[in-house]
Amino acid sequence: MRSGQVPQSLLAGGLVAAVIAFSLLAQRYLLFVAIAENFTSDWVHAAFEPYQPQHPDIVVLAITEDTLAQFPFRFPVDRNFLADTLDVLATRKVKAVGIDILFDQPTLADADARFIAAAHRFPAPLVVSWADQAAHLNDRQYAFEKKYLAGIQGGFANVLSDSGDGTVRLAFPGRAEDGVWRDSFSGALAADLGAPPNRQRFRIHYHLGPDLGTPAFREYPAQIVKSLPPAWLAGKIVLIGADLPFDDRHRTPAASVWGNQLGTVPGILIQAQMLANRLAGEELAENNLPLEVLIAALLGLAAIGIALWERAVPIQLIAAAGVIVLLWGGVAFLYWKAGVTVPLIAPSLSFAVGLFASVGYIGYRRRLQGQFVREAFSRYVSPSVVKKLEANPDQLSLGGETRDVSVLFTDIEGFTSFAEGKEPTFLLGILNRYLNTLTAEVQRFGGMVDKFIGDAIMAVFGAPDLQPDHAERALACARAMRDAAAKLQAELAEQGIRFGRTRIGVHSGSAVVGNVGGEIRFDYTAIGDVVNTASRLEGANKYFHTDICASGTTCVQAPNGSFRPIGALVVKGRQEGLPVFTTADTLPVEQVAAYKAAYALMAADAPGAAEAFVRYLDSYPDDPLAQMHLKRLRAGEKSDLIVLEGK
Repeated sequence: MRSGQVPQSLLAGGLVAAVIAFSLLAQRYLLFVAIAENFTSDWVHAAFEPYQPQHPDIVVLAITEDTLAQFPFRFPVDRNFLADTLDVLATRKVKAVGIDILFDQPTLADADARFIAAAHRFPAPLVVSWADQAAHLNDRQYAFEKKYLAGIQGGFANVLSDSGDGTVRLAFPGRAEDGVWRDSFSGALAADLGAPPNRQRFRIHYHLGPDLGTPAFREYPAQIVKSLPPAWLAGKIVLIGADLPFDDRHRTPAASVWGNQLGTVPGILIQAQMLANRLAGEELAENNLPLEVLIAALLGLAAIGIALWERAVPIQLIAAAGVIVLLWGGVAFLYWKAGVTVPLIAPSLSFAVGLFASVGYIGYRRRLQGQFVREAFSRYVSPSVVKKLEANPDQLSLGGETRDVSVLFTDIEGFTSFAEGKEPTFLLGILNRYLNTLTAEVQRFGGMVDKFIGDAIMAVFGAPDLQPDHAERALACARAMRDAAAKLQAELAEQGIRFGRTRIGVHSGSAVVGNVGGEIRFDYTAIGDVVNTASRLEGANKYFHTDICASGTTCVQAPNGSFRPIGALVVKGRQEGLPVFTTADTLPVEQVAAYKAAYALMAADAPGAAEAFVRYLDSYPDDPLAQMHLKRLRAGEKSDLIVLEGK
């Protein structure tokens, strides 16, 4: 994975999450999606609802035009008739009765009294329709209703019609009235019959009868109740309500497929459907969130899969169409077999958007990978070299020039032990992160990453571009690399990964820089003793317990830097001692001064050098460099000349 590039797994997860979010939000907040969703939902309900026998427990006594023709006035419904009907039903031993008729005004006094008496003595659960001022009753009507129906259970007979097309899709559960919850008409009946309480709206599951011409519930004209065989009503739940051509009729989802003739029904039949749902415990959730999330996630994965398939566009379109067909067929089958409903339009749109984004991103990644391949070749030399070569291609000829440069080497302490037993992918991931971090610092200070040698980095300052301040740049880069590596080491430690500290060596001097190699393959690099010495200084850190070991040749060119002398070091390949320093920018000024005073005595081979280091260590006991010098002095060594036999 390239530095700064997001992992594919994270991108895939992000795309799936985006598809889920779009699917859930679109159906709730985009009006055109909500309208289309309602239409497709109605279509699924009407077209795939299975035929069933008529409901065995619910019977409707319908007040029709023929019923009203027997009364002295049409409305309110004759309460003598209602009283007689209740008395008949009492003898039929029905399970419960619901009367979907409002009692919001008086009629004939005798009739009013007869009905109330019949209602109070009715032996089975009885629920009547209820309304309040929120349902457009005036204060007089509401006051009469409360007084007249005192002691008789009432339930709100409201239906929830969609504000857009008037379709009744959701069941009204009831609401608080004067601080007290009052169930809906069907909910109150269901509760009386032992159904668990439900104060949430739910999607009505509209059942069909044995065929389109037969209703889901047995329905008889109310005026013939006395002539009905007792067995037809015994043990049944009887609903009494109007079935009139132009009053209290509502549009159901079936109207989307079968038209208003079959899809518009009286309110009493909607109450019957809601009651049947409650008694069967099949209230369809208004929003089946877990299932919606699952479907959207699968569609997101399908979009990614089709995009990764990378076939011709027509093939991908056919595959996408197959996914949509599978979605729609699966939703229809799910409703047909389990009565479960989920959205269709929003997931379909989400899939299309996800597929478009996936295909676009995969194409982008392919272009990016092609660019990466080109860039990978250029990484054999630094970007500055590439830029210079682009400006002057003649420099590709073999050869070089002598140049004063500063060379920097880095290495990771204990990396060989760290790497043992590690998975290659894990190890390369950490190593790439480390190398990218340090390489960024080299480029920030204008250096050239000459090469990577395992976990080591060789960088050159002063070539290919002339940099009079190459030594200052190299030392500033060394300090920045030390800090960046320490920060990365701390981050890895928090993850339980023990990663060694970085050791850095810096030396300045004359080197041959230019293209080295053959006609087929060559490399822009620096060659000379300065390179070998910088490498030795990096290794010397292990002996001195330091992070940065820089030659005096380099440090003298950075007069503003803070350094501590280490000694006159004789490294492998050199005959004379090379003054070597370490950075002191992280130490207090007084500590640096105290160290330099003790060191000066040692360098001059003056008496009291060991005592000076003892006093210094009394104040700064954790300084390994001072501890090393005291150990040398006590072993009989003199001056600051240090000979390293190894690296």
